Amino acid sequence: MLKVSQDKIDRLMDLVGEMVVAKNSLPYLAQRAENQHGQRELAREIKAQYAVINRIAEDMQHAVMQVRMLPVGTVFQRFGRLVRDLSRKLGKEVNLVVEGEDTEADKNVIEPLADPLIHILRNSLDHGIELPDVRRAAGKPAAGTIRIRARQEGDRVLIEIGDDGAGIDTQRVRAKAVERGLIPADRAATLADDDAVQLVFLPGFSTAENVSDLSGRGVGMDVVRTAVERINGSVALASRAGQGTTITLSLPLSMAVSHVMVVDCAGRRLGVPMDLIVETVRVHADDIHHFKQARTTVLRGRIVPLRALAELLGLDAVARRNADGEHAVLVVRLASGPVGLLVDQFHGASDIILKPLEGVLAGLTGFAGTALLGDGSVLMVLNPKELL
Repeated sequence: MLKVSQDKIDRLMDLVGEMVVAKNSLPYLAQRAENQHGQRELAREIKAQYAVINRIAEDMQHAVMQVRMLPVGTVFQRFGRLVRDLSRKLGKEVNLVVEGEDTEADKNVIEPLADPLIHILRNSLDHGIELPDVRRAAGKPAAGTIRIRARQEGDRVLIEIGDDGAGIDTQRVRAKAVERGLIPADRAATLADDDAVQLVFLPGFSTAENVSDLSGRGVGMDVVRTAVERINGSVALASRAGQGTTITLSLPLSMAVSHVMVVDCAGRRLGVPMDLIVETVRVHADDIHHFKQARTTVLRGRIVPLRALAELLGLDAVARRNADGEHAVLVVRLASGPVGLLVDQFHGASDIILKPLEGVLAGLTGFAGTALLGDGSVLMVLNPKELL
């Protein structure tokens, strides 16, 4: 066993990232050799060498990632005392059950999770789990249960925090959202219960009447969602009245190298994170239905709303069609369902090192960051959730 400082491992990861950017230049060189200099044989050899270097770079990236992996239990181990102390303070009986502590993820993904998870646990203890007398009256055991479960699915780590408490009161949530001016009353009244539950993620939302040690400080679930999305994760919430609430965090295994789909829009080349993309399709103009200002099409038997990416970015351009009269549509996954983005052209997937926007550009929420492409140009990477 060797003890190695975190700085040395991070430096190694940075070098692997630079190598990923450097090897991405080889396909551009092959293209130039063939198109500009007519060297087809040389282009073929460059492509063959690229395949070898690409495999080695992927293996190196995987090996360094394994060194940076930590079990999620390193974050979970502090929750036992937190639950014990807070439940005693609130006069409640709560059992904490932890599963999947050995599930591993990148150190830089796990460490920022501590505060969001503590906030979720406090919510479960304060708002979710009922007092023993109330639970007995509802036919439940006097002691409530909070269950934290971690598991790996593909290249994602899922962490579920569930309780068997009262669930979220959707009528109260609607009323509070209207009272705080976060949503119009007529819109709140038409929301289904599953959608009304999602209102807790709105900035400034809180159902607490008084400020206490646990709640009512104006720091709500929107802060949790922002913290998780900052590490390229997502948050899903499900609740049933009288049965409890479950919050699921979906997180990347690593933040080092990102995969993006490169697209053309209004003469600009932009990137879209691959983990948000459902599919890329071409839709004939005749298959796009117009309802006032809205556009939709039918894909796989379901109606998908369409939005022009140029319009979302405030660019004065119309999405181009190909020679067959078809639009390029990038279908992205949102909490409300799939949405199709009209773009001009697809350029395939690429591995990039995503750098967050800094300084005066940090406030541009519609962009996830920037990356350097193999030809030396800068790629702006979109944040579709914020754009839409």
